[in-house]
Amino acid sequence: MIIFTSKNNRYIYNQFTNDIFVVPDEFNTLKDSEIQDELSPFLETKNISFESPNLENSDKTRSLIINITNYCNMRCSYCAYSEHYPFERKHENRTIDFDVVKKAIDEYVNRSEGIEFRHISMYGGEPSTEPHLVSRIIEYAKKKSSNFKFSVCTNGYSMSNEWIQLLVKNEALLQISIDGDKESHDRYRIDKNGRGSFDRIVSNLNKLSHQFPAYYKTCVYFVVTLSPPYRLTGLYEFYNNNELFHQPWYINFVKPTDTTFIDSLSLSKQDFDFSSQELYLANEYINASINGDAQNHFGYWVFGELVKGIHLRESKPGNKIWINGCCNPGVDKLFVDCNGDYYPCERSGSFMKLGDVEVGVDIDKSKDIVKQYTEDCNINCKTCPNMRFCDACYLGSKKGYEFELSTKYEFCQKRVAKLKLALYIYCSVLEINNNAFDIFTASDISI
Repeated sequence: MIIFTSKNNRYIYNQFTNDIFVVPDEFNTLKDSEIQDELSPFLETKNISFESPNLENSDKTRSLIINITNYCNMRCSYCAYSEHYPFERKHENRTIDFDVVKKAIDEYVNRSEGIEFRHISMYGGEPSTEPHLVSRIIEYAKKKSSNFKFSVCTNGYSMSNEWIQLLVKNEALLQISIDGDKESHDRYRIDKNGRGSFDRIVSNLNKLSHQFPAYYKTCVYFVVTLSPPYRLTGLYEFYNNNELFHQPWYINFVKPTDTTFIDSLSLSKQDFDFSSQELYLANEYINASINGDAQNHFGYWVFGELVKGIHLRESKPGNKIWINGCCNPGVDKLFVDCNGDYYPCERSGSFMKLGDVEVGVDIDKSKDIVKQYTEDCNINCKTCPNMRFCDACYLGSKKGYEFELSTKYEFCQKRVAKLKLALYIYCSVLEINNNAFDIFTASDISI
């Protein structure tokens, strides 16, 4: 169980019952481990079992991701397709064939019958280097169905007028990678000549926001890849001081496994410290939430998803838990690469192949992956304090080209620490403003 101290009280979170309650005063002088020993025999527990989704009738797919090209006009040092990741594909001048795209869209349309909105996401490489192909894909999809929505993952380095018009015309969501201020961004996000890309990207963003302010406000959001030296507080200041970046953010971390990138950095131990910055931002977010600003503060994009999960947690949970951090392979997402091969998502690489555009989706492979993962959870995760909020996914068990379930346990302590910090935020806020998080609904924060 998790024992934590808020601004004013000491609490226990009981993962079996999903309860949060104040530690009795007579135990407040004890250490956390002593409280565990004293109170655990009196706290309700359950024989938890993990369940996986029933994929027997998984003939639906919610989202199709198309790898437009393997070519990229930048060479970010930490990129998963760089020389630092030997088990991933490399940058190459290769683009997906339009006939492959048509077959993938046709199958997706068949597999998404009855879904309110169909969604196609364009990925790379860098999709903006192939605007004509992206245009053809959108045009073909619209002919197949009238309920398509589109999104594009881009580095923002190229923003031709043709590209901008295409995005705006189709109201495509634009996910732009940027790592904070010029110093932080240019450290790793460099062009093919080794030059920083910040100034050019900001210039492009200014151009887009001035020409199409309504589109910019509603359709643009940012993705940051945090990597050592960590500068979360600097990112917070960057957000506060730049109206151009007052948009939704998605916080990502550089991929820590199967890589030589981390070892290649000549940095001090302090450069790898993240917890003190995280705590500082947590306290800033607490103050903002108490004052009714839980959704407009930058901390919302760092802590909001987990705090929301705590706020909306089941009050009387049963004994069965769904695997939280995992999507259903081939069902929630389906990624098609330049070869026409299917994978669960854009981060899969050559791992967990689920078929191809010629033979279709092999749902039996999905079932096998889900079965193995669920069985392992039922052996190793049934008493974990984070079992109801864990965001580990199948790809956390990727080691090289193999499915190695033990890999995901390398980061369990960090995940538990993340939950403990979110509980600290949650209770510290509610002690002063009990209604601060009532604004959260199940549809919040999905970007």
